Amino acid sequence: MTSIIASGGEGGSFKQVEAGTYTARCIKVLDLGTQQSNFNGEISWRRQVLLIWELPTELKESTTEPLTISKFYTLSLHEKSNLGIDLTSWRGRAFTEKEKQGFDIIKLLGVPCMLNVIIGSNGKSKVGAVMPLPKGSEIAEQITPSISFSVDDYQNGKKEAFNQLSEGIRNIILRAKEFEGLEDGDNGSESASDGKEELDDIPF
Repeated sequence: MTSIIASGGEGGSFKQVEAGTYTARCIKVLDLGTQQSNFNGEISWRRQVLLIWELPTELKESTTEPLTISKFYTLSLHEKSNLGIDLTSWRGRAFTEKEKQGFDIIKLLGVPCMLNVIIGSNGKSKVGAVMPLPKGSEIAEQITPSISFSVDDYQNGKKEAFNQLSEGIRNIILRAKEFEGLEDGDNGSESASDGKEELDDIPF
């Protein structure tokens, strides 16, 4: 499995996580490739990842499946980057200079934490902060299978993880710079569509 090195809610329910603090566990670490962003008309490309957590105490309506919540990050450990800030808080300590040279975020799979969930200006729940699980506290066993995805693995023909992702996430991945020039249908997925989903509106 190729590492996803940083340097320097999926499912069929419409119920969203209410504001509050929850025990959670990271269940998916997904490499989205190099994605285009447009800020005030300025185009840039940045390697992005998506982390997804399950909240074992919160269930989808009429099911025994836990709710999930996700957050997009630029793949950077810079002290002012969102990933750097959240991982420092989660670990309870800053990264050493050696760690900043390359930290494999696949290590986050299965790791418990506390999530502070807030409601954004668009009315949708989002992760406001990631914190370590308090000493002595317990969390229920993991329910959702762990998945990690790497663009490098996909390009080397390992597409099993890709095919387990939702169509919305697959379409985002296929918009990455790494896949420019692919012929229609040459994407390893039988159900990928035209890729018009927005990063903050994935049909989890």
